[in-house]
Amino acid sequence: MTALWVVVLLLLALALLGQIRIGVRGSCGPEGSRAWLRLGPLSVRLWPRREKRGRKKGQPPKKKEKRPDDGTKKRGPDDLWAALDYLRALLPVALEAAGQFRRKLRVDRLFLEIRIGTGDPADTAQAYGRASAAAGALWEPLNQAFQIRDGTVRILPDLEGEKSQLRGQASLSLTVAQALRLGVYFGYKALRAFLAVKGAHDRARQERKAV
Repeated sequence: MTALWVVVLLLLALALLGQIRIGVRGSCGPEGSRAWLRLGPLSVRLWPRREKRGRKKGQPPKKKEKRPDDGTKKRGPDDLWAALDYLRALLPVALEAAGQFRRKLRVDRLFLEIRIGTGDPADTAQAYGRASAAAGALWEPLNQAFQIRDGTVRILPDLEGEKSQLRGQASLSLTVAQALRLGVYFGYKALRAFLAVKGAHDRARQERKAV
């Protein structure tokens, strides 16, 4: 009976773990751009990168020295054709994976604010009209392409402003279970396609040696 409860609790823990959402979060504005990796309730900053220890803030990183030529054989035409064969085999898998990933991906928050300013009130009014029309035309296709949970787009005229400003925030995520299913399924398909091309190349190489 104890073993049964352990299995039940383990399955429950895996089910709860699979519902944790992972993804990315980013923002942009006059102060700069920032990006974070989202792991459930935790966030890890991706950009801007933290300064490495041992180097003063603002000091440019050391340039990497060019390595001397070690005599490595350059790639020939056969390598190019082989790479194209792998690309042809893996591209359909990559496109299918991109479509499935897009359907699973959820936009938790999308906020975009554009302040239109040109320095001239008449030009600002015209630019505001064009920007509003473009935003209205793009919003419906964007909603059809992605699951947008919380989305806001604001176009504001700034009749006294000298230039336009953009502020935005976006948060994209999917569950751990969805990521694992996609990774296992398409990883298996990609591996099969890769091994099929590799086997064909190996057989062709052996046939050339036998001649």
